[in-house]
Amino acid sequence: MSGNRPVGIELFAGCGGLSTGFLDAGLKVAAGFELDARAVDAYEYNHGHRGSVSVRCDLSTASGKDLLKAAGLASIDFVIGGPPCQPFSIVGKRLGREDHRADLIHQFVRLVGELKPRAFLLENVPNLASMSDGSIFNRLIRELRKFGFTVRWEIVTAADYGVAQVRKRLIVIGLRNAGSVKFPEPTHGPLRLSYRTARDAIDDLPDAGEFGDTGIYNHEPTAHSSGMLARLEKLKPGERERGSFHDRLHPDRPSYTLRAGSGNFSPLRPIHYKYDRVITARESARIQGFSDKFIWPDRIPRLQQYRQIGNAVPPPLAAAFAKSMAAQMKWKLRPEEMIGDWASREPAMTLTDEERKAQRSSRTRGASLGGYAVPAE
Repeated sequence: MSGNRPVGIELFAGCGGLSTGFLDAGLKVAAGFELDARAVDAYEYNHGHRGSVSVRCDLSTASGKDLLKAAGLASIDFVIGGPPCQPFSIVGKRLGREDHRADLIHQFVRLVGELKPRAFLLENVPNLASMSDGSIFNRLIRELRKFGFTVRWEIVTAADYGVAQVRKRLIVIGLRNAGSVKFPEPTHGPLRLSYRTARDAIDDLPDAGEFGDTGIYNHEPTAHSSGMLARLEKLKPGERERGSFHDRLHPDRPSYTLRAGSGNFSPLRPIHYKYDRVITARESARIQGFSDKFIWPDRIPRLQQYRQIGNAVPPPLAAAFAKSMAAQMKWKLRPEEMIGDWASREPAMTLTDEERKAQRSSRTRGASLGGYAVPAE
């Protein structure tokens, strides 16, 4: 192992919310493994300059040795990851083990066993713990304990750790050669710091506009039909629009949970508390806890940007657990070594405003227009 300079990898990384939080905290993530090509692109753009490579990989067939070779490592200290959660989510069909993606949870466990890290973190939806009367989850925990880990799990709320969003997630932590496992103490809530609100997260942003006008990445507007706009104008903060089921953010509360969708399913996005439109990808990223330095290049379609944000683990939540894990494992945090040179990245915007507008126009339909079709991005 790497002694007091721990190194790890992220599995099922998506765009890398977990990696972002761990790097921000000061733990080195050498690589993120993901199958979706657009998520791999976003991960590489935002983590490559920080020393974390992105590897497109089918984790259902890869071995632990394959992953170590791809990451350029002989061994690793920690494994983090959030296998696809749609099979267990309360939003959707809830097929559980009948969904082929449910097996990816077991692939995570298998790879932890093969890689033999000193610690791991698994993130998923709360419903995983109760699906099939808890049999799936209980089996996972038993298998992980057989590998020699002391395991603890809890359902946590991202808002308790400084995220401007009421987002509940199941976190499983395993530490090797540990008598017990501690979770980080919440930093926000009653008798603590005030919860971060939607206003705290996005109020300093101007209204959505083209990049040439605002200079803000991923902050382009969504086109709504005149009928939809008329309904949104009447929608008060914190209320749901009955016709479309859009929820309007309340400026003085954390946001609703941002959802990702899957396949051809595109979930409804919250309505801005001040503007009569759904929130932009940049506003979504802010609510999820990403900094404005985390950018999706314009070659990645906007629906994919929303989807990656909704799938990600909020970086502040990830950072809190990284610090807690490091303290228990007696690892030294080196955040200054994980910053990287943000300016070294290639330009994120290669299309003109008119080209991006034309792309949006060709892909936009469905809920944003007041109908029920699905965006085709």
